[in-house]
Amino acid sequence: MAHNFDVPFEGTAETILAKAKRAIESGNGTMTGDSATGSFSLPAGISKVKGEYAVEDNKLKITITDKPIYVSGDMIENILKKHLS
Repeated sequence: MAHNFDVPFEGTAETILAKAKRAIESGNGTMTGDSATGSFSLPAGISKVKGEYAVEDNKLKITITDKPIYVSGDMIENILKKHLS
């Protein structure tokens, strides 16, 4: 089941997305897309966390589309918010 959450931000979409890309790539993940929509994938043990993003107003809307069963959606949400704040 998908897990959806929003990350409010100040400034431009390009700034928050650059920060997200650095965080994801530092964890050996990938992020593709533009300043409006895209997707990401990040290793999580023997599996991956996969998701999509969309920028709406000053919110980064994130949908986790695939994750290991042993990792909760809330845990992923908290980690991503920590890296983007």
